[in-house]
Order: sequence, then C-alpha cells, then structure tokens
Amino acid sequence: MNYSKLTLLLVVGLIINSCSILNQAGEYDRFVNSVFTLKSVKALELGGVGLSGINDKSSFNAGDIMTLTGRLFSGSMPAKLMAEIEVRNNTDKIAAISGMEWKLLLKDQIYATGQVDDRVEVKPNSSKTFKLRADVDLLKVLSSESLPQIIKVVTNINDARELKKLGVELRIKPYYKSGANIKKYPGYISLKP
Repeated sequence: MNYSKLTLLLVVGLIINSCSILNQAGEYDRFVNSVFTLKSVKALELGGVGLSGINDKSSFNAGDIMTLTGRLFSGSMPAKLMAEIEVRNNTDKIAAISGMEWKLLLKDQIYATGQVDDRVEVKPNSSKTFKLRADVDLLKVLSSESLPQIIKVVTNINDARELKKLGVELRIKPYYKSGANIKKYPGYISLKP
C-alpha cells in the first residue's frame, strides 16, 4: 500500500515537473520569436564626469573640461552607456526568459559583455522595455577624435548619425533554466539602431 502511494506521488511529481518545463520552453520560444528594437543608447558618464543635464559642449564647466582633457591625454576616455531594448510579444500568451548574455559591439568589435540573470517577462500582445549598462573606452572606438568631437558624439549619442558613426550593435542570447539545465538560443539576436 505504501509503495503504491509513493509511486503515485512520484508520477504526479514528474508530470508537474514536465508541465513546468514545457511551459518554460513555450515562454522562451515566444520570447525569441518576439520583435526586438534597440530603442536608445544613452551616455551616462564620460571620463568620470556625469552627463545628467549635459546637452552640448557648452554645458560642461571648466573643471569638467580639465578632467576630460586629462583623460584624453592619458589615452583613455571611459564612458558608461545604457542601452534600452524593447521586446514586443504579438502572441496571446506570455513570452519570457530566465536571463540572457549580451555583447555590445562598436565598429564590429566587442567592447563590452555581460549577463542578466533576471526573468524578463512580456505579457500577451504587449511590449516591455529593459535596460543594459556597459562600460566602454571611447578612445578605442574614436582614436582619431578630438575632445570636442568626443563630447559631440556623447551628447548626441542617440542621434542615428552618431550611432552609425560608432557602428553600435547589441547582440543578445536569451536562455531559460530548467532545474540545473540551461537552454540557450543557438546564436545571437542582433539589434542595431
């Protein structure tokens, strides 16, 4: 009697686990088949100078210009960037992933990589925007540029011409977890502005 109850509990447990795996696989398939858009790329910081409220080169104060000039002469111009990605789920069921790997490319070279281990869920027939942050040395991308040109690029980074000049591309590899197993998208989904 106890043996048959134990067997029944194991069978029910396996069925529930199988349903959960199939549900995750369906959410994942709907996610990778969604419509992706690179909504924006914003510069948050340049050479240690915060860019909040900075609209053009005249918005920098003398101390900021000195800091950035020192960075330029040091041969490094670190920038903190944020990319916003919109995912549009056109199905009547939830699309979701457990996380993703990502790469930020500038002029066909990888400048930043990362991983998001949070669940991203998009409700049926709706869209969701999420953000990725990256640290990039702009002098490696714009090696022949002067400080005024770098400032122009950073303050207008969401302008299509500046993004094209930088050759911005974001590649994401979504995945979902099932117990100890991880199923990853076989390639990368490429997003360009």
